[in-house]
Amino acid sequence: MLQWIAKNQRPIQIGLAVGGVILVIILLAFLPASVIQSSIRLSTPFVLGSLAALLASRAGVLNLAIEGKMLLGAFIAVVAVYRPGLPPGEPSIDPLWGVLAASLSGGVLGIIFAVLYLRIRINLIILALALNLFVAEGTVYFMRVWFNSFGTLADPSINGLPTIEIPIIDDVPVIGSLLSGYNIIVYLGWVLVFVIWLIMYRTRFGRHIRAVGENKEAAESVGINVTRVQIFALTISGMLAGMAGAFLSLGVLSQFLENMTAGRGWIALTVAIFALNRPLPAFLTSLFFGLAEALALYMGRLDNVPIPPNLLQMFPQVATLGALILVALRIRGSEIIKRQTFAREFGKEIDNLKRTVVGNNDRAEQTAGD
Repeated sequence: MLQWIAKNQRPIQIGLAVGGVILVIILLAFLPASVIQSSIRLSTPFVLGSLAALLASRAGVLNLAIEGKMLLGAFIAVVAVYRPGLPPGEPSIDPLWGVLAASLSGGVLGIIFAVLYLRIRINLIILALALNLFVAEGTVYFMRVWFNSFGTLADPSINGLPTIEIPIIDDVPVIGSLLSGYNIIVYLGWVLVFVIWLIMYRTRFGRHIRAVGENKEAAESVGINVTRVQIFALTISGMLAGMAGAFLSLGVLSQFLENMTAGRGWIALTVAIFALNRPLPAFLTSLFFGLAEALALYMGRLDNVPIPPNLLQMFPQVATLGALILVALRIRGSEIIKRQTFAREFGKEIDNLKRTVVGNNDRAEQTAGD
């Protein structure tokens, strides 16, 4: 089975792409437009989080702290616009300042992560888990100490991000309702997919990032400052994760909830791995996970679905598990094919060597006989 998968990767990829197109057509035909819109909206943290993960992975660092950076961004975004007891008529703080603060906080945490890992040489897994736990408990602590809130930080002064109606596209039937009416972070996520692709494959710095991730020693030998490249990649990765957290708090709920990321950072990391750390496949995979979350919410509101709501909420996690299984099968199949290819080529070289030695011996014997 693994050998067949490894040998037929290209046809399988084409088949999955065709199946994805057919699935999209079916969904557009039978699902309500609100579910499709929700799936596009809910895919945003996965889009930004997967971009953060793949950028760090391309630089040779597995960024396991995305969950904590997203949660920190969600908290800082709300804190930046929180003004309790705002007098009537007094303008509230623009939520875009919250998005900016969240991105900066994620970038700062990214720099701290980079320094602790690259300079002080703390174990990557221990460091990531420690940062995730520190942020999770720290947000709860400061929410209680600073704001005297338990579980939820909400206030009328916290304004969510407004939706943007695109004038021309909004008038197009079907397409207009799917592409228009989202907040700015959703559109920024779409633009950043192209920007990250452009940086990775069309700029000198992107080539340096990929070179560091593929072979650090070879990159150093040609004069690339590996540490500087990795610090920059982890900083931008943290900013993207912080923006993803701001979407959850200001783009969806206009409040902060304890542990509101709910594992989305880990799912984003899975998306990047499944997409082989490429921006466009990561975007498409994020849409699938957004659809899984939207379907769970939609089916949970139906009265005639005999499935417990808690079980429906497992859809994204089940999809994550399936993606990890597919990645493991693909990696294992590739390893088997490489071993078989090496054994076959090595066998051919041995046979050629034997024939050469036998031929030389025969010619030597003939020369001695003459």
